Amino acid sequence: MIKTPFVFRFPNFRKIYAASFFSEMGSFITETALMLFVFNLSGENKAYLGITRASFLLCLTIGSIVGGPIGQRFNRKTVLIVSNVFRIPLILCLIFSDNIFLVITINSLVALFTGIYNPSRQALINDIVPHEHINTANSVTSSSMAFLHLVGPFVGAWAYAYFSGIKEVLSFDLITYFIGILLLTSTRYSPPKTHEEGENLSFLGEIADGIKLVRSRLDLISLYLNCILGGLCIGILVPLLLPFVTEVLGKDEKAYGIVLSCFGLGGFAGGILSAKFSKLISPGRLIVVSICLESIMMNIWVRVHDYHYNLIIIFFWGMVVFTRLPSQLNYISKTVETKYLTRTHSLLDLSFVVPNITGGVIVALIGNYYPTTDILKVVAAFFVLFIIPRVFFKEMKSLYNSTAKSVSRDQNSFDQLG
Repeated sequence: MIKTPFVFRFPNFRKIYAASFFSEMGSFITETALMLFVFNLSGENKAYLGITRASFLLCLTIGSIVGGPIGQRFNRKTVLIVSNVFRIPLILCLIFSDNIFLVITINSLVALFTGIYNPSRQALINDIVPHEHINTANSVTSSSMAFLHLVGPFVGAWAYAYFSGIKEVLSFDLITYFIGILLLTSTRYSPPKTHEEGENLSFLGEIADGIKLVRSRLDLISLYLNCILGGLCIGILVPLLLPFVTEVLGKDEKAYGIVLSCFGLGGFAGGILSAKFSKLISPGRLIVVSICLESIMMNIWVRVHDYHYNLIIIFFWGMVVFTRLPSQLNYISKTVETKYLTRTHSLLDLSFVVPNITGGVIVALIGNYYPTTDILKVVAAFFVLFIIPRVFFKEMKSLYNSTAKSVSRDQNSFDQLG
């Protein structure tokens, strides 16, 4: 019998977790189906996959930039509810649109509110979960994202092929937002004090203040630089994964969903392992070891063109990635003060999605001129060359040794056992 993590005994955490899970479930399913939809609308033009990905991530970036200060200035629960409310009419517009440029534009606007949503969601978890249980909460949250990586792409690809369209998928996505709003509305939340007495920063000042914090610490510089490099490589990989499956592995759209699902299955296992490792190994060390293994795994994966062996490798790759992700959240939870939380998580999102945009633009520019495998091999080599040697640099050593001091939280906002 599987033992339920202790953190689920906190009723408000359960509601926030469930609200995010349902909202993200619809988004993961829709994302895969939408890529297939755009691929077909464009006449299987790889450049449009890059444009779709880049525009989505550009708006996600803008949302993350403003989402940090918004989550700092306003009630974070309200920010989550409003973000879900604004995504509903956009999904309705997608249901009735088959113009490729309109589809890309509306999908990008959905990403804008997703970017606003994410930093407040993660900061809210830190606000309500007692500090001694935050590692488990971060691992559970990351494991659920890995599970959605497992289920979402498979269901999205299968549903798109089964219904020969995207309307049914979008209808399900719409329902998940309503469920998320209902759960968030029923959540009790008392915002903690996040500003020092007399502190009154401007909107841009709050962004600058968050950047100043990161620049002042070598360990955070290393953490964010790792995200930037990983984000660039993933940004190129994602739009090329579908042609890699069809052209190199010789499989169909359903197999594309299976490949993504294997990555998610490995991620789910990695999230569980991360929770166990966090009790034995500091999050800084887990981050450094994991990012090094990720760069190696990508180089192995791109050179294996047997479908079944490729699935095995991408499973382990996903395991390593989702061992690192909760470790990053744990590190921020332990070493960043409450007043910086939303801005720090906002910058963490940015350090991943901005390079993702760059990757999408690169694919849009060169995707039709070079073989898919050649592009991915160059990217994989770049990844390992800019990660492994940095293990000997001062900034990576600072993260590995986890030299930053632990912080304390305002316990008045903590959830009470239900």
